[in-house]
Amino acid sequence: MRLKALALMVTLLLLSIAAVASAQDHGSDGHGGMMSDALPTVGPDVTIRFAAMVGSRPAACGIIYEGLGTESSTLSLNDYRFFVSNVRLIAADGTEVPVELAQDGIWQYANVALLDFEDGTGLCSQTGTAEMNDKIIGSVPEGEYSGIIFDLGVPFELNHLDTATAPAPLNLPAMWWNWRFGYKFVRIDMQTPQSQTPQWFIHLGSTGCDAADGSTPPAEPCANPNLPIVRLEGFNPLRNFIVADLEELLMGVNLNESTPMPPGCMSGAEDPDCVGLFPGFGLDLATGLTLEDNSQTFFRVE
Repeated sequence: MRLKALALMVTLLLLSIAAVASAQDHGSDGHGGMMSDALPTVGPDVTIRFAAMVGSRPAACGIIYEGLGTESSTLSLNDYRFFVSNVRLIAADGTEVPVELAQDGIWQYANVALLDFEDGTGLCSQTGTAEMNDKIIGSVPEGEYSGIIFDLGVPFELNHLDTATAPAPLNLPAMWWNWRFGYKFVRIDMQTPQSQTPQWFIHLGSTGCDAADGSTPPAEPCANPNLPIVRLEGFNPLRNFIVADLEELLMGVNLNESTPMPPGCMSGAEDPDCVGLFPGFGLDLATGLTLEDNSQTFFRVE
């Protein structure tokens, strides 16, 4: 586990070095400030890289993290995966340009991609898989881009499939509730030894879905879509990567307390465990809609 964590840290360091080098090559001061108006041209092929972090440390199975949430709690990870969809790059003139995802038959289908930061070892062995994925691969028209927008989750038209017959990556039962509620857009499972319950789950997904039962998909979109729209300025795929930081997401959460059965946030509008969590996703808990001030804290550009 220590070697795996070290390898992740080295990868992040190399990405940072590459970003600085690219910035210097294209007229930047290496600190996010441009020495000229020029942006490196992106396209037609594009790779968007993600890194899962817990503060300054990589998110990985087998590591103990301390000082998290409102009570400086200790945790270990059981799972760390999330879907993104409807990815757009922001052109220099403000235009939103869709990224056409490569259909690889594993991590990407239609306009949905799965980012997977668990490796199925240690505490992650119960629900995890050995395979991991930290990038989205696609294509865009060649141009200058200065930001990115994506949805954190699965769109309604693909959200209520049957994992037994759905194409990858929508065929994972661990990332699915049932036909009625659809997929877990985000699954972050944690061991919290100091808590009233020894586990704390973050399962973000649509709620308020009108269907006869759990084996029937809804005919209309769910009342609370809980599908955050994430907008990040200052992002260029040739210079930057996107950090998903669990420490920032948990800033308003008391991990020492949880409503049991199951513990943690299951995305219900009445779930008290979601109150301190949803602002980190940039979501209104009552409506399931994205907050207008783009105030999410989970993602940032590095």
